[in-house]
Amino acid sequence: MFKLRRPVYRAFIIAHVVSSVAWLGLSLCLLVLGVWATGTGDPAEQYAAGTAMDRLAGALAVPFGAAALVTGVVLMLGTRWSLAYTWVLVKLVATVITFALTVLSLRPGLAATAASLDPARLQVLDDQILAAPIVSSSVYLGATVLSYVKPWGRRAGRVPGPVPVPARSGR
Repeated sequence: MFKLRRPVYRAFIIAHVVSSVAWLGLSLCLLVLGVWATGTGDPAEQYAAGTAMDRLAGALAVPFGAAALVTGVVLMLGTRWSLAYTWVLVKLVATVITFALTVLSLRPGLAATAASLDPARLQVLDDQILAAPIVSSSVYLGATVLSYVKPWGRRAGRVPGPVPVPARSGR
């Protein structure tokens, strides 16, 4: 275990917050575009929204998610906020799962949807085009709340904490 020095800590916390907020912003953009793609009556607009979703997710989702994950792990290892805290564990698991789903499901699914769209023909789109951004936005908002509120404290009995020292008499 190492401890990050103040300038390095500041750089990592800024990188973590920026990448996490960017990942949330991307997810909200995908949601807006998904609502547009499923709600429009114009095939050219549906094509534009679906293609934009694919391009945005294809270019930005993995770098933002990887940066948020890596900087979070460095902060977890280099500060007192380790896996000894339940909220850190929950946030880590949620981030790993959403990053894996981004790589394995979201990006390929949006690519397939974009490839199937035709600017001359309106299509009925699968609900997954909205479900993924709704779920990911909820997870990222939850992670933000966890980071700020830091609920639950240390996990009892799982990770050793500081050992209490018995008080000594002044005699």
